[in-house]
Amino acid sequence: AYQLMKWLVADDGMPLSKCFHEENLIEISYQDKTRHFESLNRKTGIPFEEMAFFDNEFWNVQSVSQLGVKCYHTPNGMTKEDWNACL
Repeated sequence: AYQLMKWLVADDGMPLSKCFHEENLIEISYQDKTRHFESLNRKTGIPFEEMAFFDNEFWNVQSVSQLGVKCYHTPNGMTKEDWNACL
């Protein structure tokens, strides 16, 4: 997941991994994704409705979507089309 954050680059050339000024904002979690997003919400104050989540596991997408997060099921991995659908 961290490698993907290095590959996703904003229009200004900055990789997603550099958009977070505090180390504690980058969370790679293998536990319950709902708790993961609740933690990110507490740390950042970003409303769930303004967050996006991509996952290859449908049950994670179902769980997190109940918080109001925009969720995208990516069973074959993340693609440019998936990213563009989020925008």
